[in-house]
Amino acid sequence: MATDLLIHATGLCALACNTLALLRTCERSLRLHSGVAGVIWALNNILLGAQTAAVLSLVSAGRTATSAATLHSGERLRRGVFLGFALLTVGVGALTWDGWPSALLIAASLLSTYAVFFMTGRTLRCTMLLVSALWMYHAWTCDSWEQMAANVVTAAAALYGAWRVQRLAQKQRPAAQCAAGLGS
Repeated sequence: MATDLLIHATGLCALACNTLALLRTCERSLRLHSGVAGVIWALNNILLGAQTAAVLSLVSAGRTATSAATLHSGERLRRGVFLGFALLTVGVGALTWDGWPSALLIAASLLSTYAVFFMTGRTLRCTMLLVSALWMYHAWTCDSWEQMAANVVTAAAALYGAWRVQRLAQKQRPAAQCAAGLGS
């Protein structure tokens, strides 16, 4: 009973952190909040007995926090860190392999790794839609309604966040054009 309560509590907490992260328009804040959510998802997956998902969630948390720190670094550094996390993801996935569903988690983690190091704005948030879809199968197989809800809410928050980022960019574009003498 206490374990079930802890599973649900960690799931709801991670769900809240994930949702708040994707609603942020600040790229660094999105990454930092996503990293915190990743740590909580790891605990949730440990409690569910899902080792591959737990370890990949920890890798995700570290990767996402690192991407926040390297957000404005040069391409070479980001590429090197990306490759390191990609290799770590594949290695962890191989060590904790639990059949083809692990392949979906590894694919989601690799896609997310690429996205946080090389994408921003609307593209990053839309990519998170595909990542959520890949994680949805895991949530379903673990019968975790919190993770299923998180994937649905994360997808909705990603869409809303993408819309907000696009809207903000459109509002800033006319001001920039006017300042450059390009506006009407």
